[in-house]
Amino acid sequence: MFFDLDGTLVDIHGPLYIAARNALDEVGHGPPLTRERYHEQMKRDDFWADIPEEIRPQLFKLAFAYFMAEVDRTERLEVLPHVAETLAELKRRDFATGVITSRPGESQTLVEKLAMVGLASHLDFVITQTTGSLRALDKSESLKQAAIRAGIHPRVCVYVGDEPRDIMAAGNAGYGAKIAVATGAASYVHLVNHKQYRADFVMNSMNELFDVIERIRPGA
Repeated sequence: MFFDLDGTLVDIHGPLYIAARNALDEVGHGPPLTRERYHEQMKRDDFWADIPEEIRPQLFKLAFAYFMAEVDRTERLEVLPHVAETLAELKRRDFATGVITSRPGESQTLVEKLAMVGLASHLDFVITQTTGSLRALDKSESLKQAAIRAGIHPRVCVYVGDEPRDIMAAGNAGYGAKIAVATGAASYVHLVNHKQYRADFVMNSMNELFDVIERIRPGA
């Protein structure tokens, strides 16, 4: 049972708001982004709808760079509800667990941050990316390596993420189940209705995970 990090286990909206605001300010688009407008646009799933097509590539790159800088400087992670007890119960049930994240940098640094909030002891491994570019957003290869590292066939692996790209990566890696949780950048409606990368199950929060596990067990 493997997990994305930002938006899945820990809060993403604080760093994401700062990244979006800074990127929009740098390209000189519109009035300064407020937290209220950020949350309103995220709920509508049209955050970039009013951005001219010609500046979107530059804006995405800027926002990604600002986001990575923000999460890197954040010392204490904000753990999402039901996450700590869910990870603890997975280990009690003898699941192999891990985090595969788009965050670049040394995995040991992230392990130390996870230890500060009590999550590291529930994880068998943490895999970060070797590059800070947009290519790091595709975790397909990292998910394949996670299965090899755990000594488990991909068909009996499950990946839980908060975005369609997480579902894409799990599919590319041949994972047996792809679960989305609506606690990150994508809304529940967006995850359920995504035409290209659709999860096998979509949850509102992590406290639904064990019900989903029972539904994907062999013979269920």
